Amino acid sequence: MLFNSAAFAVFLPLMLAVYWALRGSARRWALLIGSYVFYSWWDWRFTGLLLLSTLVDYACARAMEQRKGRGSRKRFLLASICTNLGVLATFKYFNFFCDSAAALLGTVGLSSDLPTLSVILPMGISFYTFQTMSYTIDVYRGASAEKSLRDFAIFVACFPQLVAGPIMRAGSLLPQIKTEQRFADTDMSAGVYRLFCGLFKKMVVADLLALYVDGVFASPGDYTGMAVWIALYAYAFQIYMDFSGYTDIALGVGRMLGIRLTENFDRPYLAESPRDFWRRWHISLSTWLRDYLYIPLGGSRRGRVRTVTNLLITMALGGLWHGAAWTFVAWGVFHGALLAAQRGWEAIGHRLTGLHSVMIPRAAKVVVMFHLTCFGWLLFRAPDWSVVRILLGNMFDFTGDLRGRRVGLIVLACVAAHVLPGVGALPRRFARLPAPVRGALAALCLWTAILLAPAAKPFIYFQF
Repeated sequence: MLFNSAAFAVFLPLMLAVYWALRGSARRWALLIGSYVFYSWWDWRFTGLLLLSTLVDYACARAMEQRKGRGSRKRFLLASICTNLGVLATFKYFNFFCDSAAALLGTVGLSSDLPTLSVILPMGISFYTFQTMSYTIDVYRGASAEKSLRDFAIFVACFPQLVAGPIMRAGSLLPQIKTEQRFADTDMSAGVYRLFCGLFKKMVVADLLALYVDGVFASPGDYTGMAVWIALYAYAFQIYMDFSGYTDIALGVGRMLGIRLTENFDRPYLAESPRDFWRRWHISLSTWLRDYLYIPLGGSRRGRVRTVTNLLITMALGGLWHGAAWTFVAWGVFHGALLAAQRGWEAIGHRLTGLHSVMIPRAAKVVVMFHLTCFGWLLFRAPDWSVVRILLGNMFDFTGDLRGRRVGLIVLACVAAHVLPGVGALPRRFARLPAPVRGALAALCLWTAILLAPAAKPFIYFQF
């Protein structure tokens, strides 16, 4: 079920009414059933994968808690990881690796007829797979296993964040599920504010920018110079407004249920460095990659060469997590190289006192990092390498006609909103307004979104 659909507009009020009308165990059952209805609305057959992941990880975690030996505990951890990654690899990566192997064999003159699967990618599989894997890894490291299968199933399937995050940790979400939530007007007000902000960001800003961006990447040879740059800037804000819009809706709906989900964005285009960017962008994924991949690989504890290798491996796999294409891998490697370059620059700066003392204006660092990020988005958005080559070749050709002036104005408005101080105080100000005023503003926001929005598009991160 899409957040920006008529079905969800009916589902959410019914879900909230039933949820708050019940108490205790009945309320949790309502949340679990509602979450499965939400997920199965798209294709009920994939609920079997969600249930499989839930049962396997619940059983493996309980088994690990009951055993003392490290070897037996590790066997159950591996069973959990292999099951989750096996399902993910089958549905998301099997055809990609087969096609890549066939292409590699073709370069050396060998023909191959490797099998492929005619399957579609289950919605949200990358998100809930990582969420359940973090749970079993934490239990292996010493955390307590959840005894209630129902409550663990809610942790896995909780509908606000099921399809596109944020990726929650068990230590944060499970206690909230098990606690009897009390209805609070402040929570409902804050939830409504985030919900309608998210809808506006997605349905109006992101989808309007998509009309231009999709045209450029579909026919890259028709655009040159500033038109290409506008497309890159537009995509930077399209994906931000799209994904942060989803997160706003998820956090808003969670708040309406009395559940606090983790923040996933912190104005990422104000980042001064690659490390700062990943502290601001898709925070739940970047911390997951740090805690469950980068640090177990050795982190920065085994010398500079190993640190750079760990960064490249982590970010390459992070890119592959986003999609089964080499352009995604290249995007991840690019960001890994930026992180490694930052570490190298800092090491040189500490050795050379004069260089270390050079003060680069913050605005200059933000502008440079934003343009590096935009180059990365070119790799991320391009459907194949031919599009990358054409756009790279055309972006410095300023002989063609300038197109995209109106889109450029939308981008400038996004930049202004991104850097505007005091944005974080808006929810509190909204909550202090009288209830009739809040309702009128929410209705006005929804009406504006419906009036200005183009044809509804799925959220970008649904494909991951």
